[in-house]
Order: sequence, then structure tokens, then C-alpha cells
Amino acid sequence: MTFTFPHFGSLTYVFEILLRELGRNDLLLPKKPSKKTSELGSRYSPEFVCTPFKLTLGTFIEMLDMGADELGIGGGNMYCRFGLYWPVQRLILEDLGYDFKYSPIPIYDKPLNIVKSLQAISNDLTVWEAIQALRTTWIKTRHIELVDKFHFKYRTLELEKGLADRLADETHRKIVEIEKLGELRKYSKKLPKLFANNIETDKEKEKDAIRIGVCGEIYVALEPALNLDVHRKLNELGVITKNCVSLGMLIDFGRKINPFKTLPYKKARKVAKPYIGQRCGGEAQENIGDIILYKRKKWEGLVHLYPFTCMPEIITRSIAPQVSKEYEMPFLSLVVDEHTAEAGFQTRLEAFVDLLRRKKQKIASS
Repeated sequence: MTFTFPHFGSLTYVFEILLRELGRNDLLLPKKPSKKTSELGSRYSPEFVCTPFKLTLGTFIEMLDMGADELGIGGGNMYCRFGLYWPVQRLILEDLGYDFKYSPIPIYDKPLNIVKSLQAISNDLTVWEAIQALRTTWIKTRHIELVDKFHFKYRTLELEKGLADRLADETHRKIVEIEKLGELRKYSKKLPKLFANNIETDKEKEKDAIRIGVCGEIYVALEPALNLDVHRKLNELGVITKNCVSLGMLIDFGRKINPFKTLPYKKARKVAKPYIGQRCGGEAQENIGDIILYKRKKWEGLVHLYPFTCMPEIITRSIAPQVSKEYEMPFLSLVVDEHTAEAGFQTRLEAFVDLLRRKKQKIASS
């Protein structure tokens, strides 16, 4: 068997880590989605299904044509349609004549059920070995996301363009290749200095930089091919960015069960309750909470990204203006699908950044 999975921004490394820890060395790593990928997925998908469905389906078609015969994707009883992607995609791919095995992983499930699912796709690992594989993965996920944090900061401030991109790619690959967790901990302590010592920054630009959080539906927020590389666009406009959403909220059981740790998404849900009292799917509740939390952190604004027809994020968009007004936190909501025009997307980002910069200058001069 040759195993593959959807591309997921820098977190593609996380799935590679997990599968290698499970003993799957028969991987065919997904290539970055292109316009062709989107067109393929859209051609064979229901018209009004979520955009991530179309992009992941297009990826699977391309990877099956390249020789993959086992497909992995998240599934289970979830708060949005993502949990039901795999049975619908399986029917579509079978109708197209492909012969393959689908291996869904119920990421919204009891921990033991998740471990058993991982054991089923592993190379004959025991339950304990599958638990250890998951533990290694969630620890490495923290470091992958930490590298992203430095990447989005230093790409904004670097004097030599492209250096932050290269360093981030090298660092991600190093994290994948490190085998012992003790060695990983030592390496992680070097990360801040690794970026600071190797990238010369514009000090004046750092003083004037504004900070914007990127929130929204997790796949759109984290996959550059779908969000039109929003972090790069904002970084090039002199904005330091940060992902508000995190894969850790799904798989970091180490922090979930730690009574002394409160994960950011739990804080967001708590402060959002006066406006949206319970989970309604996707990251809707967390996105409302992030408006409040990032205002308290004194960030300048939030960009909210969601796929066309995503019902949970439409709820976010409906509630967000009230919360944004009450907390005086600028909030830009952008919908993306296969028809999104890059020029219009860029124009709206530029206008938003200009408004935030003027607001910051006005506050500084008053």
C-alpha cells in the first residue's frame, strides 16, 4: 500500500510525523495544491459543498493518479461537515473508477477510540506504541507551530527577502527528522536565537509594525493554497501575523489533561459564552472569543477566513460585528472559494491594514 493524505500548510509535516511514528514508511507526501487541484475537486464535487471538501478531493485525485492506493483523512462525529467528507469522497472516487482503501481517523472522539484507529493504520503497533506515536506527534506539533510564529514575525521584518522562508522550511524538516524527544527539547530552546541570529531585521519597521491575528475555519486559516497565502500577503504589507487556530486543540492530549494548563481555545470559548453560548460547529465559538482575547493582548485587528457555505462561520460573521464594536476590535471577514479573485482579496487586505495603521498613528499622536 502507498499512503497519502491532504496537504495542510506547514501542518503537513505533523501528519508525516504521525504516520512515520506509526511505522508507515510507504508514504506518498501530498504536493502543494494548485489551481488544477482546485479545478479537479470542483469538477466532481457537489456545487455547494464546503471549499475544503473540493480541495482535498482534488488532492486525492492527483495523488491516486501518482500511485497512492490508501487515503487518510479525519472523520467522526464532529460539529461540522468535515467529519462526513470521507464517505462522500469515497463514493465519488469509486464512481470515477479508482481502486483504493480509505482510512478515516475519528479526531473528534474518545482518546482510546482515536488510539485504536491509529493502531489500525499502523504497521502492526501495539496500543501502547500507538499512544507513544501520538504523544511524539503532539509534542512535535507544538514545535512546528512555534516555528510558524517566528516565521510570520521575521518574514515581516527581514532585510534579505526569502531568508525567513528558507529557515522555516529547514527548521520544520529538522523537527520531523529528530528522533529522540530529549534532543527535540534541546533544539526547541535554540529556536528563538536561531531566527534572531540568522535573520537581520529592520528595526524601524519593527517599531511601526502592526499585529493581526488570522482566525476562521481551521483548514482555510492554515492552508495557504486556499487562503491565497494570506500570511505572506500581510507580512509583505508590514504586518506581523499569528494563527489564532491550532491543530493542538484536536490532538494535544498532553495539555488537555494537564490541570495546570489552559489551552487558548478553551479561554476563547469561555469569554465567547455571553455571545454564543455553546458550540455550533467549526471554530465559530473560538473565533468570537478571539476578538476579545486579542483585544486584551493589544493586537490591532483580526482577519477572519471561512469557506463559502460554511454554516458555523456564517454564524461567526453574524455575531462578530456586535462583539467587534463593543470591544473596539477591528475585524475583517473574508469568504474564500475556488472563484475568489486574488486582486480583490489583496485590495481588501490593503485597505484594512491602511485603516489599522492610521488608527495606530492617531492613538500615538493623541
